[in-house]
Amino acid sequence: MRICSWNIQFGARLDAVLESISREPSFRDVDLVALQEASVHGGVADAEAIARALGPDYASFQATAQRRRGLEQANALIWRRSSFDCVDVPEIVPLPESPTIDVGPPERMLLRVVPPQTRMAVRAESPAMRVYVVHLDVVGFAHKLEQFRAVLSDMQAREPVPLTLVAGDLNTFGPVRPHLWRRIASEARKADLVNLTADVRRTHWTGQKLDAIYASSRVPFRHTAWTAGLHGSDHLPVFADIEAAA
Repeated sequence: MRICSWNIQFGARLDAVLESISREPSFRDVDLVALQEASVHGGVADAEAIARALGPDYASFQATAQRRRGLEQANALIWRRSSFDCVDVPEIVPLPESPTIDVGPPERMLLRVVPPQTRMAVRAESPAMRVYVVHLDVVGFAHKLEQFRAVLSDMQAREPVPLTLVAGDLNTFGPVRPHLWRRIASEARKADLVNLTADVRRTHWTGQKLDAIYASSRVPFRHTAWTAGLHGSDHLPVFADIEAAA
C-alpha cells in the first residue's frame, strides 16, 4: 500500500502538479493521495483533475473547509479502486476552533493576532481500511493538539478496522526537533499510531517538517517513507509504503 500526502497550495500551480504526477515514478504505484489546500479550477475540483491524470482506476472526493481570498480551500482523497473499496461517500470530521479550546494567555493572544481558520478532516472507509485526511490550523500548540485529538477521538469511537491511516498537513512549524511537538507524538502513540514519516527531515521548501503520515495496524508491518523534490507547491509530496511483515 502506497500513500501520498500533499498540500498543493490552492492548486496555484496545478499544471505543474499534474505534470509532476505524470513523470514522478513515486506516483506510478500510488494507492491513496491525501490532498490539503485543494481548490477548484475551470469548474473542476483539483482532486478530480489529479484522479484523471492518475488513470481510469482512480476516484476522488473533495470537501471545502473554507474560502480564502475568493478560493475554495479543501481536503480531498484520491484512491485506486482496485486497492481501496470505499464503501460509502467519505465524511467530514469537523475540527474544533479556538473559542472551544482552553489555551494559555500567550497562545490566546497569538490567535487574536492571527485569526484561526476553519479546519476539518475527511474520513473514508472500506472493510479493511480507514483513512483520515487532516489539515490542522496554522498557529497554536494547544490549538493544534486539540484538533489532532478530535481526529483520534473519532477514530477510537468507530469500529476497529485492520488498518487505519492518518495523513496530512499538521502545520508543525519550527526546527526539526521532536520535543517541540512531543504532545502530538504522545497522543499518536496512545492511539497506537506509528509515525511512518518520522525519519523524513523536511516537507516544506523552507526546510520545515509540516506534514506526516501515521498508521495503526492489527498486524506487524514494515514501512518506508520519502519525499519527492517537485515544484507544484510550497510543500513537498510525502510518500509512505506499508506492507505486512513476513
